[in-house]
Amino acid sequence: MSVLEIYLIIIICSLFASVTYIRGMLDMSGAATAFLIGVFLGVMGGLLWILLLLVFLASAFMATRYKFGYKRSKGVQEGKKGERGAINVLANGIVPVIISMFHSPPRGSNLLGLGYLEHELAVFLFVTSVACAASDTLASEMGMLSDRVYLITTGKKVEPGTDGGISLYGEVWAFFGAIYTFLVAYPVFSLISGISLPAWWILTGVLMGFVSCQIDSMLGATLEQKGLIGKSSVNVIAISTAVVVTVVIIWLVAY
Repeated sequence: MSVLEIYLIIIICSLFASVTYIRGMLDMSGAATAFLIGVFLGVMGGLLWILLLLVFLASAFMATRYKFGYKRSKGVQEGKKGERGAINVLANGIVPVIISMFHSPPRGSNLLGLGYLEHELAVFLFVTSVACAASDTLASEMGMLSDRVYLITTGKKVEPGTDGGISLYGEVWAFFGAIYTFLVAYPVFSLISGISLPAWWILTGVLMGFVSCQIDSMLGATLEQKGLIGKSSVNVIAISTAVVVTVVIIWLVAY
């Protein structure tokens, strides 16, 4: 990768981090972490990977700020003003980073990568991991607005914002989060990079994005409520599990 391309990636990620901090989407530590993750993804995967992450962050911000006054009155808001910190950013970004690190760049590109994952598969898994994060974020932020929240393990009615609590409203948004990620990503990667993913891959990715949210809720209702793991660990485990299962499904069917 040329020095000019690296400078371009750094400039874009700097603007990205600055805007997210100024707009209150991330605090200082979150913006710094997002900058580092963005640069890494840009060097390993390219600018399109950064673009998709930006789309995710924008949707997360809008969902977080939606009826924020009500969320704050209930004490279930994220941060003080809806901002997210370094731990949250890392929890949602570590899996995409690992995928980018192990992917095999296409011939003729200046991208880096260890070469263990075929380029199209790596792109697909990257989008799937973002779909997992989007599904969980929208489910959490929108689901807490519902008065009909039930613990996923027992079906017992609980207060909005309870770890492991789910609602029909939140589940609809969870599914939408997984769908819209692929609706945004597929045309971009297809038209610009010429990547054509099989329809059943996309359906699998959407499904696993939604399933990841359910895994998150299950862990929240069990291990997190018992204090054995924190929210960030729940996010990482849920996304990682969904991506690993996706790899197994693709390998069993396609290879």
